[in-house]
Amino acid sequence: MQHVIVALIVLIAVAFSVWKLMPARHRLRALVALDAWAARYPRLAGWRERSLGPRIVRAGGAGCGGCAANARPRPR
Repeated sequence: MQHVIVALIVLIAVAFSVWKLMPARHRLRALVALDAWAARYPRLAGWRERSLGPRIVRAGGAGCGGCAANARPRPR
């Protein structure tokens, strides 16, 4: 039983590390794919709205107007 628990902890740690080290573009694609899968099941609608929707919006970023490089006004 101890080996199963240790293997589960290691698997969770590896999955978390892979998720954090993955480029943002791939994370967004994974979230959108997860959302498309969850859209097939009406029971998951609440989870999609509460948890998955805000994560996709955050992963999408603010776009070109939201970065610090765009903060300075341009001379006319």
